[in-house]
Formats: sequence, structure tokens, C-alpha cells
Amino acid sequence: MPASLPAPCISLNTAAVLTGRSVRTWQRRIEEGLVPRLGEERGRALVAFDAVRPALALKLDEPEVDLLVRADQGDAAAQAEVGALFALAALDEAKAAAPANAVGGSAIPALHFLTRAAEQGQADAMHWLGLLHAAGLGESGDGDALALMWVARAAAHGHAIAVQQVAALLPAAV
Repeated sequence: MPASLPAPCISLNTAAVLTGRSVRTWQRRIEEGLVPRLGEERGRALVAFDAVRPALALKLDEPEVDLLVRADQGDAAAQAEVGALFALAALDEAKAAAPANAVGGSAIPALHFLTRAAEQGQADAMHWLGLLHAAGLGESGDGDALALMWVARAAAHGHAIAVQQVAALLPAAV
């Protein structure tokens, strides 16, 4: 992040993912002077995280906000951690409300960050994606197949728990 910008800042795309409001809504809020635009970094429009914080489904403390900023900048390990934070919240929300294949609240940010991390080879993120799909919190109707796919990918990348889960599914070698 450039030194001249107040910290912490996130991109409009991340603001949209975190809040469920569109990028265009955030742009309109900037145009109307409701949210200050803080410049650009690597071609991404930036806003202060504090402008986004009230609309979040999950309360983040300062170390988690710093992690979110790193995730927004493409850090795969940070994306996996932020995704896991939102995944835990999404699973808790699902237990409390027992929705049938509902995706919302914390599930959308979880899926967003975990998918970005998984695309960069993060086995923990792959495993979390498997858990979310198994709980019916994925974006597709075929949650069981996607859950199995993500757990198998995590196992292929050496995730210890996923290796054990896949081994339990397969018959013992004869």
C-alpha cells in the first residue's frame, strides 16, 4: 500500500464481496461523497476499510483487518486465513438458521477468499471449500461432488486431515 494512503484500505471489489453491495453501489457512494475514494493501487480503486466495517456480517479485530488487507492484495496464505474466518462464521450461521442451501452472510466472502487461495495451491483453503460445500454453503447445487473434489484436491496437496478423510473413503489396498 502506498505510504500516502491511510491504513487500512481495501479494493472496491473486496468491499463488494464483504458487504453484498455491488461495486457500482460503492462507486455511487464515492460519487455522492458518502465514502472517500483513497486512490488506486495496481489499477484497483481503494476505500478505507472503516467505511466498509459497519456493513460486515463479521466483526474483525485489527490483526484480522491487516490480514484482510493482505488477502485483498493477493497473498494466498492471508486469503486462506480470511476465508477460514468467514467459513467458521458461515458454518455457525448455517447451524443457527438451518437454511436449505442458502449462501449469504459470511459464506460469500469465505468462498471468495478460499477460492482465490485454492487457485494458488493453498491446501487449507481447498479443505475449507470442501467443508463449506459439504454443509450446503457452496454456490452450486452439486455440493456433495464439489465437497469431495475439494477434499481430494487438499489431500493431493498434502493436507493431513484431507489425506485421512480420503483414505477413509477408499477400500484398503489388497
